[in-house]
Amino acid sequence: MARHILVAVDLWVDVSLEFLRHLCADWESILSLFTPGQHPGLLVKASAGAGDTHRGGRSVMLLRFHAGLQLVYKPRSLAVDRHFQDLLTWLNEHGQRPAFRTLRLIDRGTYGWTEFVVASECTSQEEVVRFYERQGAYLALLYALKAVDFHAENIIAAGDDPMLVDLEALFHPDVRVKLSMAERPATRAVADSVMQIALLPQRFWSTNQFEGVDMSGLGNAQGQLSPHAVPTWQGVGTDEMKIIRERVTLPGHLNCPKLNGQYVQAVDYISSIVRGFTSLYRLLCARREEFLTALLPRFAHDEIRFIARATRTYATLSVESFHPNMLRDALKRERLFDRLWMAVKQQPYLTRLIPAEREDLLRGDIPLFTTYPDSCDLFTSEGKRIPDFFDEPSLKLAGERIQLLDEQDLQRQIWMIRAAFASVSLPAIDVPEDTTRALSAGVTVEHARLISAAQAVGEQLCKSALRHENAADWYGLTWVKEREWRVTPAGLDLQSGLPGIILFLSYLGELTKDTRDFALAKSAMQTLHGELEQLKTHLDLAATSGMSICNMLGSCIYLFSHLAALWHESAWLDEAEALVVLLSEHIEKDDMFDIVDGAAGCIASLLCLYTVAPSSRTLAAAIRCGDHLLASAQAMEQGMAWRTSRHEMLPQGFGRGTTGIAWSLLRLAAVSGEGRFQQAAAAALTYERRLFSPVKPGSVDLRGGMSWSYGAPGIAIGRITSLPHVDDATIREEIEAALRTTIAEGFAYNHDHSGPNHSLYHGDCGNLEALLLATRELDAGTYREHLERLTAQLLDSIDKHGWRMGVPLNVETPGLMMGLAGIGYQLLRLAEPERVPSVLMLAPPVV
Repeated sequence: MARHILVAVDLWVDVSLEFLRHLCADWESILSLFTPGQHPGLLVKASAGAGDTHRGGRSVMLLRFHAGLQLVYKPRSLAVDRHFQDLLTWLNEHGQRPAFRTLRLIDRGTYGWTEFVVASECTSQEEVVRFYERQGAYLALLYALKAVDFHAENIIAAGDDPMLVDLEALFHPDVRVKLSMAERPATRAVADSVMQIALLPQRFWSTNQFEGVDMSGLGNAQGQLSPHAVPTWQGVGTDEMKIIRERVTLPGHLNCPKLNGQYVQAVDYISSIVRGFTSLYRLLCARREEFLTALLPRFAHDEIRFIARATRTYATLSVESFHPNMLRDALKRERLFDRLWMAVKQQPYLTRLIPAEREDLLRGDIPLFTTYPDSCDLFTSEGKRIPDFFDEPSLKLAGERIQLLDEQDLQRQIWMIRAAFASVSLPAIDVPEDTTRALSAGVTVEHARLISAAQAVGEQLCKSALRHENAADWYGLTWVKEREWRVTPAGLDLQSGLPGIILFLSYLGELTKDTRDFALAKSAMQTLHGELEQLKTHLDLAATSGMSICNMLGSCIYLFSHLAALWHESAWLDEAEALVVLLSEHIEKDDMFDIVDGAAGCIASLLCLYTVAPSSRTLAAAIRCGDHLLASAQAMEQGMAWRTSRHEMLPQGFGRGTTGIAWSLLRLAAVSGEGRFQQAAAAALTYERRLFSPVKPGSVDLRGGMSWSYGAPGIAIGRITSLPHVDDATIREEIEAALRTTIAEGFAYNHDHSGPNHSLYHGDCGNLEALLLATRELDAGTYREHLERLTAQLLDSIDKHGWRMGVPLNVETPGLMMGLAGIGYQLLRLAEPERVPSVLMLAPPVV
């Protein structure tokens, strides 16, 4: 500790004297630029530590003079800042509206001075609109310049001007330059999108117990809790003062505009952001050649920063290194920094950086690495050169991106903007008025209209597909652990991933005989198969992938069972049976149990395969899943139930509830002949009946729901398809009650996600499955009338308003349960239920 104190004091003296020398040397220039004609008076305050410390304790300093002048001193080159202001001026001169405000600054090569930006409120609604239009324009410009790290701390809202106050992460180098065969097109598309700038809302560090934080430039951190417990003082001013660890409330930043004293949320101004983004994007396209030849080269020799790791990683290590236990023993403190090696397996390029990282951390600094846009070399904080660290200079990569700007890319980036806001929004869905207005009874839906509507979905999936050689891929919004939305490449699950898309395209091709749909399904299968091969070489990943509809193993077993029948290729059965072997190693690790995420869904997938290709191994795996459910059940006062990490006890419903578990156990009992599964199913139904509302007929559970996953529609589906195994007056009454509730409430307003939508998971398409099954299995003409009317309503809604996704803000997403593929699939099923099996029931192919 003594050694570190001596070093810290010496560095402080050196840095302070250096600052004063620079101030004296530049005084006349400062007077001329920042306060012409008026002397600022004495320096009355110099606040260091306005940013992280680098290069021997140097940090940004905020200065205040007696007459009120405020300046910012930055101990780094401001060449990139100067050239960025020149670029803003050029854009203003060529039509950027609303115009950008520029900053006055002095660049002295290794340090510089900039004007202090004072945060201020907007004075009108029009100013708020202009603020967000400028943010959209900045987003387009930063995208073109391959920028990163524009989080909340680096932006100040000055009236209707968002001011970018830290530009060292422009032209950020890429350590993954070439698209390898192992890297998916969708992965690269997300990585190279506007999402990487950190300006758009994104939620980080979320867990089952913590919702995460949004630190983006367009987010508002006010009131959020820190993602991890941090050292804080307790009992300050007493003899019991000590350090404890706890989550603290994060301070608000100055990035969000205010109107009438209230923060104005960016999500309410998405259209303004998109308008500003589109305008500047097209301006760059129109002035592309001049931009590339006259403006971009000016940045070639400007020092920029390479962010090798998240600053939080360095900051955490630095804070921990000053714990008394570490300061007692220098060797122990140095060993702490060996944790830097933990990320090398995933990011091997870090190996060359760790010696410099350790030196900076030992000195008390946050590690710093710099480069130049026209260089492939990297430099440490002490100026040591790491040659050829990058494959290509970032200026070249930025030029290539600018060359590729076009309308197709513009639309993809606009999708990313909307998806980013959706990912942090409440699960409400913006729906136009009259979207679900009921039609009169007696409507007949033509077969051709349903097929045509499904073909339109197929065409949109074809249009949105990303291609690389013979592979096709997509990205979309994924509902992760029923906790948050994320923008991700299409996963390996049936819910939002490639298996669901392939399943729909395969059935579309089968019904229409259109070879384009088959070809697209085959191309998507190339991507999926490549991912599977990689996974087989990393078996530890399979442990985190689960077993059922929402994961790779169960989803691919189900998909391959269908492809073997649809494509007449028995090799897919071999692929499915190989996955059964892998799955069997992880059955007892399941702690979700339900259809969507647990052993119940796994049973359904395995029985689908068993129907197509009977095998003792497949049946044995299904029985193990059933026994796992029985072993995990908890005896209740009446019946049995399952406790999960998300639910105290599973609610009622099919996808996420007890109905689905009981249904899967009944099916398993019928196939295996094992009576214990029948008894367990009966006990599960007994428990579930306790959750039924005594006032309203049907099923309104404790969290509300009117969908396949929760509530009446799913209960109707489960009970109807359980009739071959259990048929009594109680079951029949529950079916009638569930169908009545579904008809009355399942289409006018979707309680699960606060608005009507067309999705399978919690929308019209999924709820129609209950009525379709009722017309086919109950032989009830009255249900057919409702089915025809509501199907016509669905088609009219699609014609009038387009597809309504089961995601926030109605962001188009390709997946099966929440998006396009599911809407298209159910349209096919409504057209030809004899040929298209129920995917909500994980039904086997019709052979």
